[in-house]
Amino acid sequence: MTKKQTKRRPKNLPQNLVVIELTEGERRVPDRPHLYVLRTQRTPEAVLKTVQEGNGPEWISGTAMTLRNDLVPKYKPTRKLEVAQERVKRLKVDLARQGFAINGDSKTWRVYVLDIDADVAPPIPMKNRGKLGKVVYVGQTSLTLSAREARHRGAPSKAGHYIGGRKSKGRVLKLNRELTPTKRLFTEGDAKKFESQTAHKLKRVGYRVLGDGLTSPTRKKVSE
Repeated sequence: MTKKQTKRRPKNLPQNLVVIELTEGERRVPDRPHLYVLRTQRTPEAVLKTVQEGNGPEWISGTAMTLRNDLVPKYKPTRKLEVAQERVKRLKVDLARQGFAINGDSKTWRVYVLDIDADVAPPIPMKNRGKLGKVVYVGQTSLTLSAREARHRGAPSKAGHYIGGRKSKGRVLKLNRELTPTKRLFTEGDAKKFESQTAHKLKRVGYRVLGDGLTSPTRKKVSE
């Protein structure tokens, strides 16, 4: 068949959401498999066949796969690209919140609380230490809590930079396990929201709270 005879796919086909379950790949939750989620003008069956033949993304090559149409919302078909893009974005967030790892992302987040030595120079005045006279730092991370605590103490990032809290730099820090929530979060946006909730809660009971949870406007809006 010549190039002139090659059939071209119509440009205005409906946009489909496809969810494919993988038998391999790191998981967020043990009983939730890793998923490949995408938007396409092809049928789910055609996409599955393509990736099973080894023509999909390299990171899922050789992985046994099945369609998970049960995880796809029953949207009214659309040909609008911007609508489909928003739908797949929301679907990834919704599935992540259920504990599924999505498209190579299996990160989980924790909110943590560090005790701050307020007497380290320059000392924090007593009047600025809250009703309880105690200063804490509230943050969120996808690292282990011990690794994030070490970063605050000055352990460099992979690039060799200090990435601890600006307001806590140089102070004596210690993870407060009693105040640190045990809850795990599955999206960064949810982690930031919970960080803000935790910071405000501790402030209300009388702690002086450092960190972005009280001051950054982005903490009031969940960014996915």
